[in-house]
Amino acid sequence: MIPTLAVGGVVVLTIVLGTTGLRFARTTSNFFVASRSVHPVWNAFAVCGEAMSAASYLGVPALIFVFGFEMLWPLLGWTIGFLLLSLFIAAPIRRFGSYTIPEFVEGRLDSPRLRTVTAVMVIVVSWFFLLAQLKGAGIVTRALIGTPYWVGVVGVAVLVAANLSAGGMRGITFVQGFQFFFIFLGILVPFAVMSTLWFRGDIDPIVVDEPPRFTVETVVDYPTDATIEVTSPTEVVITEPGSAPTPRRLAIGPLTVDAGATIIWPAGAPVAHQDRIQVIDGRAWATPLGEKAVGGGHPLYFSFAILLANMFGIMGLPHIVVRFYTNPTGAEARRTNLIVLALIAPYYAMLPLFGAVSRVVSPGLLSNGATDSATVSVADGLLSGTNAELVTAVVSAGAAAAFLSTSSGLLIAMAGAVSHDMLSAGVRQFRFAVWVGAALSALVALSVEQTDINVLIGWSTSIAASSICPLLVLGIWWPRLTRRGALAAAVGGGGSSTTAVVATMLGVVDSGWPLAVLGTPAVWSVPLAFALGIGVSLRDTETVDDIGHKFALMHVPDRDRLRSRGAAQ
Repeated sequence: MIPTLAVGGVVVLTIVLGTTGLRFARTTSNFFVASRSVHPVWNAFAVCGEAMSAASYLGVPALIFVFGFEMLWPLLGWTIGFLLLSLFIAAPIRRFGSYTIPEFVEGRLDSPRLRTVTAVMVIVVSWFFLLAQLKGAGIVTRALIGTPYWVGVVGVAVLVAANLSAGGMRGITFVQGFQFFFIFLGILVPFAVMSTLWFRGDIDPIVVDEPPRFTVETVVDYPTDATIEVTSPTEVVITEPGSAPTPRRLAIGPLTVDAGATIIWPAGAPVAHQDRIQVIDGRAWATPLGEKAVGGGHPLYFSFAILLANMFGIMGLPHIVVRFYTNPTGAEARRTNLIVLALIAPYYAMLPLFGAVSRVVSPGLLSNGATDSATVSVADGLLSGTNAELVTAVVSAGAAAAFLSTSSGLLIAMAGAVSHDMLSAGVRQFRFAVWVGAALSALVALSVEQTDINVLIGWSTSIAASSICPLLVLGIWWPRLTRRGALAAAVGGGGSSTTAVVATMLGVVDSGWPLAVLGTPAVWSVPLAFALGIGVSLRDTETVDDIGHKFALMHVPDRDRLRSRGAAQ
């Protein structure tokens, strides 16, 4: 009950704060860039609110829970990405003065066609990222309240769309700043509890040579149909939907479990893993780059791919980059991102413990497949009674804030690309695009319940790294980039990575090198995009007009620009 009330409190606060933007939501500048008046500290809180998404809050602990500490690569990649964002993107793109990434691309290269192509890539990247947030909403709501998966998906989509329609960027900046504190506390409080119990010796270490076992008698709920692999004859009590509890001896082999069933597993029984989850003993789990199913069975390739995708993807994620348009100056945009680094580094450092502890205290998640709820479930495995409810309430409030905040940023990026960059329209069209984007995303999110959150995020960052990032890096730092070169980079890198991701999503490949290469394409798609952009530009005889003035806009420090204005007056 307490966790449900905590989540409800976050939702109510989101609605109340979001409606405060109504009195400001009158102009295009307010709706898209909050009139470029957000203070660097508060903007940093808002950026963290978006960056501390379901991908990190739920997805990374889930990956560590299943595969081990080699899944630290996503965190390292995101951290490096924010550093690169500070060095190469934040200040120049703010100084250029656009509202959106596609508008910047058109202004830099004088190409309306490139603006449309970039807008399409913004929508694709944001859409995959948004699917992960909506999935997080569905599983957290189901874990806390017991509602069907679709309730959380649809509820969050409607709530976020309503908030954006009311307040635009100014309203949502105010909301995201507050949501950051819920997210950070949602990790800090249980981290302190886990650390205390770990150092006191109250948490048993992982058994090195064995797969996970139930340390105590455990009740496991199966919210969806599942096939589990029983590895040892086990006496259990099964409760089928609408039936009384039935004692049963399970034989070795696959067992089909209907949605809504419950199994009571005895203490000491090996965990019967769901058939899509690899059985990994403690030694293999703690050994990086071992024989694991991750990356189609090629963990070294996967590690490089996810590192590249997250490093360069952060530099091209629309909902992150657009936040720097809201700062008054380029210098304050860079200052914002440096504050983000200082805030997000300790947050990332705490996440791995959730995966490690959950593997010890909540192994039943390997059986019902709900590994993405490892963060939310950890308190119930460690504590009991009111203490467990209180800690779970804090974690659940943070999870709700995470997917609400990030969903808001993603939806505003998608709606901006449609209304401002493809339709060249105003506030009314923006609101329409928000609702259409929310409806379509919720509809597709209903079909990705069995897809891991970080798989969806990996697809999004791979596409961003292969399309938007090259356009920004080359456009900001290389005067020789031409329209044809930029088009080749966006279409070649973005198109090939999107095709690879869609093929994986549709199940065209499901194992081995084909899955590794297409499922995590950044290793080849990022170099391809940069190579096409540079190669085609070098062979192109056409140049971009007024390139000196455009580079001065991006790179002349704000203080020198103000000094020049004063001298001219």
